[in-house]
Amino acid sequence: MKFNVVTIFPDLINDFINHGLVSKALAKNILEVQTWNPRNFSDNHSGRIDDKPFGGGQSMLLQAEPLIKTIDEIKEHNDTHVVFVAPHGKVFNQNKAHELKDKKNITIICGRYEGIDRRVEETSVDEVISIGDFILNGGELSALVIIETIARQLKGFIGNEISLQDSFSEGLLEHPQYTRPEKSSYGDVPEVLLSGNHELIKRWKLKESLRLTLQNRPELLKKKELSDLEMELLNEIKDE
Repeated sequence: MKFNVVTIFPDLINDFINHGLVSKALAKNILEVQTWNPRNFSDNHSGRIDDKPFGGGQSMLLQAEPLIKTIDEIKEHNDTHVVFVAPHGKVFNQNKAHELKDKKNITIICGRYEGIDRRVEETSVDEVISIGDFILNGGELSALVIIETIARQLKGFIGNEISLQDSFSEGLLEHPQYTRPEKSSYGDVPEVLLSGNHELIKRWKLKESLRLTLQNRPELLKKKELSDLEMELLNEIKDE
């Protein structure tokens, strides 16, 4: 799978992808990431690609022409799905990541300053995605979130495939986890996890997932079709 990242700060992307599992996936050709700097497509002799917004504004906008030229150049070599990361987009989640992993090639446009000229979105973008209801200085962090979330679903990216069963994979937050020592001044590991009874452990994990989801993300439970066991455990939690 290939990602093209359109950014005026390519080092922010390149530094990140040279670490951890992403770098290993690049080495194994599971993943390819290429950065594209729209300054290289500017007609300005100094490579400037921002200007003041019409109607006034607090900051500068990235101009449409160099961004669109960059996207057109990418499309010359790739059949690509173009994503713009911005606060007004649809919220990115695990379901969207699962949907996008079937794309062979994705181009992510990173805004800066006040954003980008709307004409880029109108002429060259397939969808707009937001990673949450907050504002960042640019789209690079959002692009990296999207890349890693999608990439970790690719076959071979994670050696232990059970690791894919993390938070949100079943519509619930992940249960708490513990490691050695069993007892410490900071607390003890729950006895059930030491019991060796796999059925009890499985039930405890599900119950604690439900508990955390109810406490921190109750809206997820409204979207989920609960099994009889999940309903039983939720009622136990509410009665406690």
